[in-house]
Amino acid sequence: MTTAETDRHRKAPLVILVNGPSSSGKSTLCHALLDRLTDVADGDPEAAFACVAYDDLGVLIAPTLFPISFVTLQGADVTGLVSRVPFDGRACWEYVDESDAEGKHGGGPRVRVVFNSHGERLLQGVHRSWGAHLSLGTNLIIDHFLQDSAWFEDVMQVLRESGARVFTVGVFCSLAELERRESSRGDGKLEGRPLGLARRSDELCHLHPLVYDVTVRSDEEGTEQSVDRIMAALEA
Repeated sequence: MTTAETDRHRKAPLVILVNGPSSSGKSTLCHALLDRLTDVADGDPEAAFACVAYDDLGVLIAPTLFPISFVTLQGADVTGLVSRVPFDGRACWEYVDESDAEGKHGGGPRVRVVFNSHGERLLQGVHRSWGAHLSLGTNLIIDHFLQDSAWFEDVMQVLRESGARVFTVGVFCSLAELERRESSRGDGKLEGRPLGLARRSDELCHLHPLVYDVTVRSDEEGTEQSVDRIMAALEA
């Protein structure tokens, strides 16, 4: 069989799309799932997985394009930033206060990430890079919080065009636990989150017409238990 014939007969790659609000434990879950799937693959390169994430966007953004609010949150010096004042359009993204918006939780603080045109292009490029990996035959775990309908539609279009098999995981967590975790993330790195992002993203990220193959509750079960249930659903 020629290389081209082998490629045609090879099973389409599998993508595991993990969606849930900020601070719900998605990254911990995805890396534990990657470890388990790597053990199962046992060195078979066709069964190996890679883990990619929305947060990978952070390494593409020049630090001088970070917003004043974020750098202040880290306790760092803002004098080197391109942005002169918040919301002047220079920062790659901003945290927008939506405490008055409709939503199941209500109240505040509730904030949402909003990108400028440069940030939007970078995010779309990250999404398309995942499609490139899938088109090459790489199995992926995607760690995302699909805050906006435009993000959801962009990701789903990329996955459809890749021809990959898609398996979806919804991550749920109580608001109290989300906010507890969020308040403990001020570690001076990109992991820091403004208060209110978890609350608002929990209102938004599960609104899309996405039917999950399996759901997990990170406030009620341990990471390994969640991985067990995902693996069982994958094998069903």
